[in-house]
Amino acid sequence: MTQKENAVKPRSKRNFIIVAVLAAAAAVAFATACNKNNLATTMRLLRSEGTVSIEDSKGAVKPVIDNFKFQSGDALITGSDGLASVGLDDTKIVTLQNDSRTEFVKKGTQLELKLTKGAVFFNVTEKLRSDEKFEIKTSTMTAGIRGTSGIVYYDAKDSNREALMVTDGVVEVSATNPSDNVTRSVKVEGGKSVKVYFYENDAKHDSVEFVLNEITAADFSSFRLDWLADDNALLGRISEFTGWDINNLRNAMAGKASGELNPASSGTAETSETSKETTKETTQASSEETSAETTKAPTPTKKPTKKPTRKPTRKPTRKPAKKKSTKKATTPARETSGNNGCGI
Repeated sequence: MTQKENAVKPRSKRNFIIVAVLAAAAAVAFATACNKNNLATTMRLLRSEGTVSIEDSKGAVKPVIDNFKFQSGDALITGSDGLASVGLDDTKIVTLQNDSRTEFVKKGTQLELKLTKGAVFFNVTEKLRSDEKFEIKTSTMTAGIRGTSGIVYYDAKDSNREALMVTDGVVEVSATNPSDNVTRSVKVEGGKSVKVYFYENDAKHDSVEFVLNEITAADFSSFRLDWLADDNALLGRISEFTGWDINNLRNAMAGKASGELNPASSGTAETSETSKETTKETTQASSEETSAETTKAPTPTKKPTKKPTRKPTRKPTRKPAKKKSTKKATTPARETSGNNGCGI
């Protein structure tokens, strides 16, 4: 072997080693990126309690196991004692309430939840990118979520009317009247609720009408949100946006575990206090009259007139404008759940 060949051989070996190292590093980086992307886009079951079931797009039952990975078209169902939380990705978590049902539809970065029954609490910790979309749909209403928290539900005490309560940020809500396909939209900010009303052939009303109301932390006591009571980041964000006392909010979420899907009206506490004051006044008046009647002599010819008991004044509920119309709002038919059969 010549001196020139001896000089080239070591150099070629070194080049081969360098190329091999670079290839290995690239493979590791690629695997890491793929794993991270998989974690960020996989819908998985985080926690469940009580009666919970999972069905695929054809209605076949799937096993409920820890870290279960949902496919597009799968449905999550809870019984009267059931609760379930699903991580849609690293920044989006939804908690399905008892007696509820929702379907998951996902196409790339486009995510959709179809709530067909009950209620679901959503918590998005980071604002969505421009190429992302996250929507929660009921039979006629769509809530566009882009970095907020709140709860979408069917109001069991109002003919299962679709409703939304926003706890922080802003949610854009759109609704379509099934009778004439007219669509309207409204933006709802944290600390407010919205319900949708539809009117048919009524010149005095818009075909689609949104009714917004102020809410308080106490409005969440009728939902099963005790799992969220220890989420300090969520509670802090809600308190900062709405100005609600964080301890009151925590107590409302961790307190009464009601199976009702209808939140208490914002005037419940106020009405209760009015009732207490009324009862106190009536009792005192009755006691005074009894004492006076006992000490009087002789017995008066006329019985003392009892002080009328005041009924507690209920806080009026806001109704759609010009509700005097005799026509009733149409009750939309529930959307038939569908699927696109796509996998994740």
